[in-house]
Amino acid sequence: MITHDPRNEDFRRPFGAAEVSVPVTLAAEDPEAEEMTLRLHTYTGEDRLLPMEKKDGRFTVTFSAPDTPCVLWYSFLSGGQESKQWQITVHDPQTVPAWWKNGVVYQIFPDRFAREEAWQPAEPSRRRGSHRFLIRDWDTPVFYPRGEDQSVSSWPFWGGTLKGIEEKLPYLRSLGVTILYLNPIFEALSNHRYDTADYTRIDPLLGTEEDFTSLCEAAERQGIRIVLDGVFNHTGADSIYFDKFGNYGTAEKYRSWFRFGSQYKHGYECWWDVPDLPNVEENAPSYREFICGENGIVRRWLRKGASGWRLDVADELPDSLIRDIRTAMKAEKPDSLLMGEVWEDATNKISYGELREYFLGHELDATMHYPFREAVLDFLRFKADAAQTVEKLRTIQENYPRENLYAAMNLMGSHDRERLLTLLGKNKARTRLAFFLQFAFPGVPCIYYGDEAGMTGGADPYNRGSFPWGREDGEMIAFLRSLTALYAEHPALKDGEYEPVAYGPHVLGCHRWNDTESLLALVNRSDFPVTCFGVTVPARGWVLV
Repeated sequence: MITHDPRNEDFRRPFGAAEVSVPVTLAAEDPEAEEMTLRLHTYTGEDRLLPMEKKDGRFTVTFSAPDTPCVLWYSFLSGGQESKQWQITVHDPQTVPAWWKNGVVYQIFPDRFAREEAWQPAEPSRRRGSHRFLIRDWDTPVFYPRGEDQSVSSWPFWGGTLKGIEEKLPYLRSLGVTILYLNPIFEALSNHRYDTADYTRIDPLLGTEEDFTSLCEAAERQGIRIVLDGVFNHTGADSIYFDKFGNYGTAEKYRSWFRFGSQYKHGYECWWDVPDLPNVEENAPSYREFICGENGIVRRWLRKGASGWRLDVADELPDSLIRDIRTAMKAEKPDSLLMGEVWEDATNKISYGELREYFLGHELDATMHYPFREAVLDFLRFKADAAQTVEKLRTIQENYPRENLYAAMNLMGSHDRERLLTLLGKNKARTRLAFFLQFAFPGVPCIYYGDEAGMTGGADPYNRGSFPWGREDGEMIAFLRSLTALYAEHPALKDGEYEPVAYGPHVLGCHRWNDTESLLALVNRSDFPVTCFGVTVPARGWVLV
């Protein structure tokens, strides 16, 4: 039987992802074998077979990683048998901005976070082909009016504004927040604004371009950066670009940006067949220039004060567009941050028949770390034990380049998923454990607005309720503040080395260390205390020692 441990330096050096051209040493054992061969292959390339040298019962081979970034898989052949295969992410080294890696993110759904103090009720503008209306009572539970086919028949707005966010900056800073990730803020028909109507204009219901600049400047004074949501795979049907209802009179000007034909259910290609969201032809030269050019959208809003972009549905954007966006961003603002919405392991994600290149060194700095979220939630909901969870996290550690792992946005909640407290059965103790793990493991912790205040809610729209100002869960807010204080106090939690650990089925954690400190972070999901690694972890509690 062939044995190989990719996490043991006696079997693999270097551990994990490898930079282009570096020597890689791999070893395997099979006591019954006289010969062994290493098989290397890429997603589309031909196999490469390398004979291995036998010494002291172990077969070893050293080779140079490819000069071109790629994902390399390897296995061992011996006696007509082949081992399982393992992955090496071969990448060009890159450096992610320190302000991001050392930060604490707070995600805001703009319509529902805060109205400004001087807010005045204003009905959304009337438009052909749609109906929108204002909710005057901020605490009204969220809902969607639906038609007979269950599609949204009109869009209610709660009236959150950019000035409202600016006025809450002292609160956000008191939480330890250093980065705001804003869901879309550009003009759109809907309240979620993923149906962009005009990339050049702040949605009037949120404010003005001057309000955006003011927010960025005020945030900077508080030590807070702004990351925007870029929805570049599709636009709104009711937009300057598609103009389905003739509200703009511009449809012909942008016709080359879309795909039309009888082969499409609605006569044009849509995102997931949603007629409100026509897909864009991202390779249209004029569209590419509009987004990535010197005066394009990406650079325009960085100049106005943003520090980064999050790419919506990154899986559906061509790699070439992501590279062009990155190039434009780094030319405009070298320390800007590019994050992508990727739900799986970002190193081996396949979409539309292609292996994506997010972390090979020329595309994304970071992704929304949904694999981390799923592993933690499975553990806290007793769907996986501690050892199984460690295995999932170690696999990610093996596959991700270190910079990208430490830049991954560790989220527990988002506008696309049920609220954390709801998912954990309104169990506040286990919710605190989830928050703690966000700060203990490598990655950038992200708080979804209102999770710190005890908000609950199921799937969209119930996870997008209005922030409960005046009715917050003070104990949970205090707990989050204590975590951000710990995070600031212990540099090893940000950039220290990392090893996940498990003890029995119920205790999960990690070692974190650097040149100046060594930490052990543990959580215990069970209803009884557990003594392990020389410490006692309380029932449904945590320790950091």
